[in-house]
Amino acid sequence: MIAHPNFCDFENQTARSELMWSSAMAENGILKLGKTTDFQCHMIEHQLGAYTDCNHGYGLAVIHPIVYRHIYKNAIEKFARFAREVWKINPEGKSQEEIVLCGINSLGDFIKEIGLPTKFSEMNISLDEKTISAIAKSMTRTQGCSARS
Repeated sequence: MIAHPNFCDFENQTARSELMWSSAMAENGILKLGKTTDFQCHMIEHQLGAYTDCNHGYGLAVIHPIVYRHIYKNAIEKFARFAREVWKINPEGKSQEEIVLCGINSLGDFIKEIGLPTKFSEMNISLDEKTISAIAKSMTRTQGCSARS
């Protein structure tokens, strides 16, 4: 189990301050300076939310592992580093691709562990071809998106 502050304890000043600081750093642009970043999962979820009224965080929880499984081969070293550094995947005896897939699976396991959905059906969202097509056509593609058409 991954240790993290109890963010549901509204009286816990440490947890609240950590959450606020993390949120500020995630969205203020400082961490992105001089880099091409990939915000594609957010662009997908924004359109998903527009068409389905999906909760943004829940949608991201479902979308991230799916998108990562689709694009990792275009940035395999970055995804391998993600697996090693964030999820502490032991690279010994594993190919680069195995390391990456272990990392993506660890992300999915963490999402499930903290009680977020891992499938759209868990949010009572059913996507037909027409809706998927509309979402795709209306979505903005970000500069750093690693997916290839």
